[in-house]
Amino acid sequence: MLNTAKYDANWPYTDIDAPFSGDYDGIDISKHQGKIHWDILSKNSHIKFIYIKASEGIYNEDPCYQRNVSEAKKHGFLIGSYHFLSENFSGRRQFNHFNDVADKEQQDLLPLIDVEEEGTEGWSREKIQAELRNFIDACKGEYGKAPIIYCSESYFKDNLSPEFDKYILFIANYTGTPLLPGKPVYDMWQFSKKGHVPGIWNWVDLDKLSPNANLDDLKLTKDTD
Repeated sequence: MLNTAKYDANWPYTDIDAPFSGDYDGIDISKHQGKIHWDILSKNSHIKFIYIKASEGIYNEDPCYQRNVSEAKKHGFLIGSYHFLSENFSGRRQFNHFNDVADKEQQDLLPLIDVEEEGTEGWSREKIQAELRNFIDACKGEYGKAPIIYCSESYFKDNLSPEFDKYILFIANYTGTPLLPGKPVYDMWQFSKKGHVPGIWNWVDLDKLSPNANLDDLKLTKDTD
């Protein structure tokens, strides 16, 4: 049975008092942004893509996911969906849950797996890698491609390098451009968790594409069956 957290569909009631951000290519959103004013957001020429939280573990669906997907698609945004990896369940079961929540036909971009210390706190490096591979293998079976891997720069260095160097990497670093060990380079960079954009009345994560990356690299092709 899915756990859908209770939330106030009209929250937040006022915009935050902060200047609007600039110089970004995309945003990622979840219940933490609350009600989004999509008519205003749709006029934002910065936004080339939006990643939307779908699920975590095997029971939890983000309570704003279906509404966010519907509104984003209606307003012409390219979207992808992400899953937050939890240490309580196997990677394959978690992909199956993600796949139940996220309608494949609604996706424009590759799925994204969010791997963080908070979610994998009880796992060893070996266990993290094993369950991440299980998630990736299940994703390949459904989508024909591996998901994008999101994590912090330090998490990648401590837990995923060099075994996951060749995947599409979405790296969080709020103090400077990501610098990864060895040969890998980041493809996407989450450079702020306190962005402010017209139409969202709370802080939002801001993302940039690497100079070496192209938006087409993130897109799903039609032959994914």
